[in-house]
Amino acid sequence: MVQKYSLNEESFVIKVTKRNFFYICTMENLNQCMLFSGMSEEEIHKVIGQKLGIRTYKNGDKVISQGDDCNYLYIILEGEVSNSMSHVSGKNMYIESISAPGVLAPAILYAEINKFPVDATAVGTVRILPIPRVEFTYMLQRTPKLLLNFLQMISDRGAFLSTKIRSLSFGTIKSRIAGYLLEIAAQHGSLEFKIKHTQQELANMFGVTRPALSKTIKEMIDEGLIESNQKSYIITNKRELYRLFRDKN
Repeated sequence: MVQKYSLNEESFVIKVTKRNFFYICTMENLNQCMLFSGMSEEEIHKVIGQKLGIRTYKNGDKVISQGDDCNYLYIILEGEVSNSMSHVSGKNMYIESISAPGVLAPAILYAEINKFPVDATAVGTVRILPIPRVEFTYMLQRTPKLLLNFLQMISDRGAFLSTKIRSLSFGTIKSRIAGYLLEIAAQHGSLEFKIKHTQQELANMFGVTRPALSKTIKEMIDEGLIESNQKSYIITNKRELYRLFRDKN
């Protein structure tokens, strides 16, 4: 169920001033967003304007459905969103998780066929700032620094997706798991961390069966690459794990 803030005549739109709680929380997150890198709080406030629509989603809510029109730029202010791609056969493949203050599918916003290629699902409580494409275009036209940041962001996304496609196309189950664990470790800034997904969810993400996933994780434990206790993991040989991911043997 999506909660919508309504502090004026427009649904889910709030009046932003420097004295209210939303302004403080929003600016703290936007200051850390790559899209606004190198910009001061005053510059960000000037770009965003006086109205912000903040949408709140609960754990498991569908933020965006695969095939939806992309008419907004979605900035995650709080929480994490899991992106997966579904097939008519019913199979799902995990693509990535994006945490605040990330941006959802920025490269799709100006595509000729601007349909979301993935399902985006809230992991825990998630708050998102949607900016209409028309307004964002105006922001880019009047703010060169914002434009450069956006170009870098979509270029980085292209490089990431290229690596992801290669991994899914040529990688073994073990190399896919290695890449996933290295990604989660980087997000936590630690070699010891907990994951939020069940083994069945992980199996769906990697496009394999649950027994195949369990067998591969056990092999990685026996090889001294990782330690695992349910959802808790420790990377014990980061160099070898990275080599495994990089070489994709």
